Amino acid sequence: MKKILMYYDGSEYAKDILGKVKKHVKAFRARVDVVCSLSRGSETQRKRITEMEQDLQFLKSSLEREKIPCDTHLLMRGNYAGHDVINFAQEHAVDQIIIGAEKTTRVDKLILGSVAQFLILNADCPVIIV
Repeated sequence: MKKILMYYDGSEYAKDILGKVKKHVKAFRARVDVVCSLSRGSETQRKRITEMEQDLQFLKSSLEREKIPCDTHLLMRGNYAGHDVINFAQEHAVDQIIIGAEKTTRVDKLILGSVAQFLILNADCPVIIV
């Protein structure tokens, strides 16, 4: 069985890819690890942590309703999200990574960076951008 990692950051783009992830996972008879990365778990981020936990629970329920095996992971290792995803994928022998990406200009990516771009350049497995 293939292992697919769905990166979730709470953005609308990440929420919009769920339907495509379901189709992809069913086609490959795979299991899914939904991974979210927050830089740290300080008290000032308590609201954000709670929101992400609720979102991850919703995603897990939605996948399991369709008989898709799924685990969720909220990482708070203090790392850049791209590093967290790469490390998780290596630690858990992930076969593919799926990420939603906002269409931005080159200047935006240069200034703001891009987790999707980082994953494409550094992942040991295929990365699918939706």
